[in-house]
Amino acid sequence: PQASDLALFCPACPQPGINLDLPTGTASRPDDTPSWLFTRTLVMDGNFKAEHLHPVNPSDEVSLMDGLAFIVRDERYKRHLSIAQDQVQKSDCNNHHAVNQANASWQKLEATGIGGCACAQHGCFVPHSMVDFQKGERQMNMDYALSQALNYNTDGISWAITFYDINCQYNKFFKDRVASSMYLSILISMVIIPGIGLWHVHGHQDSCYVRYASNFIHGTGRINREIMETLWASLNIISLSARGMGTPHCKELTIIPLPSNLDMARCKALDLIDLMKEEISLYEGQANDALHAIRVYLGDKAVIFQNTVWSAKSQAFSTRAWTQVRSVETAINLNARIY
Repeated sequence: PQASDLALFCPACPQPGINLDLPTGTASRPDDTPSWLFTRTLVMDGNFKAEHLHPVNPSDEVSLMDGLAFIVRDERYKRHLSIAQDQVQKSDCNNHHAVNQANASWQKLEATGIGGCACAQHGCFVPHSMVDFQKGERQMNMDYALSQALNYNTDGISWAITFYDINCQYNKFFKDRVASSMYLSILISMVIIPGIGLWHVHGHQDSCYVRYASNFIHGTGRINREIMETLWASLNIISLSARGMGTPHCKELTIIPLPSNLDMARCKALDLIDLMKEEISLYEGQANDALHAIRVYLGDKAVIFQNTVWSAKSQAFSTRAWTQVRSVETAINLNARIY
């Protein structure tokens, strides 16, 4: 199988040869057809909750799905990172977290997070466009993700709209970085229109609002372009469990579609009644495990108060004690959300 062959993209977005007939490789459409019907609209974002520790025995790890789904192929991505120039770009807009986060270094982590591209309209991740971060959300990481996304089933599509929290800074020299890299490519004829989601754009300067807000970009429709933030929510629940997994297993980890994704009538039509009962049992077991963990952590919290917090005789010991309390509270809140 080739890259991304085991993943599916949004069935509603224009994909020549799949849901769009462009036999000549160019947009052969009637003159009165709106151009936005043939435009790929993407949203980009990073998630710093999806950390991953360095593997204990890297030589023992074997990947069974390297690049076949949503995560990019590891070897080519690393070659790109090895030659890409780490250009530290100070924001001339406001003090944006993602720009300045690029200077952060985490020595104990193999990956400080993940990032990628998704369909801005429907929230479907683009196959073979998800990357991991090594030192914050750097341009070289997102360049590779966007390059892969813009090359996924886009033959004949000449317009793309990209939404990114810091597009006012990121998009300035994107095509220059693509031209200077042997591992990045986009269609020569493709016009990229940068935008910023309606929630983040208000944290920019006033000039960014009229230039990048989706309200003023023709063909984008009335939508906030912040759908990636909702996609990370389900991933964040399992991020702590995946943090210490082997690298291939962590990358291949996917959320299995269960009957609860469908309505009752659809499940009955597909004869999934038995599977529905098994899913209910699975949820009951997961809820019981989470409830048991909450009881254990509450007991730990009581012990910490009894033996550490109340007996602290100095500011230093008190600070350490409250750090332990907050760590336990984090675990309690996580299991409470799962429950």
